[in-house]
Amino acid sequence: MVRIVWGEAPTTARRRSDLATPREGRRVTLTAEPLRVTPASRLRPGWVGRSTPARLRTVSIGLVVLTLLAGLLGGLAASQRQGATSSAWQNAEPLMVTAQAIDTSLSDADTTAAASFLQGRLQPASLERRYQNDLTDASAYVATAAREAGADPSVSTSLRTLSTELPAYAGIVQEANANERQSFYPLAAAYFAEANNLMRTSMLPAAAQLYGTEANRLTSEQDSAVSPWLAALAILALIALVVSLVLAQRWLRHQFHRTWNVALAAATVAVVVLGVWATVAFITQNSDVNGARANGSKPVSAFTDARILALRARADDELTLLTRDVDPSYQRDYTRTYAALHGLLARSASSSDNGSFAHGQAVHAQSALAAYELVHHQIRVDDAALGNVPSAVGLATQQLPAASSRLDGVLSDGIGNSQATFVNSTSGAASDLDGLVWALAIGAILVAVLVLVGIQPRIEEYR
Repeated sequence: MVRIVWGEAPTTARRRSDLATPREGRRVTLTAEPLRVTPASRLRPGWVGRSTPARLRTVSIGLVVLTLLAGLLGGLAASQRQGATSSAWQNAEPLMVTAQAIDTSLSDADTTAAASFLQGRLQPASLERRYQNDLTDASAYVATAAREAGADPSVSTSLRTLSTELPAYAGIVQEANANERQSFYPLAAAYFAEANNLMRTSMLPAAAQLYGTEANRLTSEQDSAVSPWLAALAILALIALVVSLVLAQRWLRHQFHRTWNVALAAATVAVVVLGVWATVAFITQNSDVNGARANGSKPVSAFTDARILALRARADDELTLLTRDVDPSYQRDYTRTYAALHGLLARSASSSDNGSFAHGQAVHAQSALAAYELVHHQIRVDDAALGNVPSAVGLATQQLPAASSRLDGVLSDGIGNSQATFVNSTSGAASDLDGLVWALAIGAILVAVLVLVGIQPRIEEYR
């Protein structure tokens, strides 16, 4: 490397007149000097030393990659949340309802059979129809659960137990009825005690396991439907994209002295719209899912458990009279069952919002349980304290069914209305995300195109 220096040959003297004449005869000298490398130039970053077109290409590629990443994260978050919400609404909740129906149908069948025995040889036709309807419903619900669950190993064992033991239970009860009609009362009571033991030790636990499995699956789907991680990453990516677009426009304005870049401004507006839409949709969907849980699936579970406990308590009272107090385990079980039922209703009333339907039903159920307890107490006084078995049986066949039916009706209404609330809230949560996946996908492509359209003309200026 050389440096060229222009100059004049030295002279010993100059006259004023020489300054006015043309520079004729002047000599030019060329001096070669090496180019100096300063520490500043040696430490200059590589990116700063790049050409402006290279910088423009780097900015455009970075913005396009960030745009596609934000669109991908947003689409995945919306798709995952909507899929989990729809699965909870269309799969997990119907299976849980079916499992709940199996449990309550079996419990009611057992209680109704005990009530029929207390009526003597002439059993009321209404109780017989109710018992048969309970068995028919339970069998149909088991078939429905098997069809909906498919080959799911987590519930196959419970369904197999219910399918094989339901006919066995019905056969034992039928044998008990036959012996009662022939006045073989002790033998009929023994058969019925065997049927009740099968129901409590095998069939109801299998139904409870099926219900618990589906309830846990519903909880898992609801947790997945409100999982914050993907949604938070998507929103952060959209915010980062907006900031990057604004910084890119500022750099272009300073670099090219142009106030406005229409394409990049349009891209910024599109990203802001998508970000606001996604944020509102995620928040609304999250609120609807939580509402479905608090006012739908949670009360359904509580009222279902309470209904099963209430039916079990009534069966304990009836079985105590049927066995003539020979087996004290029934009243011990009643004490535990009543305590569990009373605590469950108290927790449901305190945990639900004041003024909500679930809270009102829990309070009504507490009142109905108190009325049932008064009848139970009088039955135990007549039977155990006074030895007046006919009076105790009369209360068990007249006042006890009415008190039990009132409590069961309140709990059944609570289950039905809570299920309706769950369906409405969950279907609304799924619809909150309608169109968001496609909007994010199309919006990401549109913003990427606008970025290229906005920066490419600046690159073309250097060709």
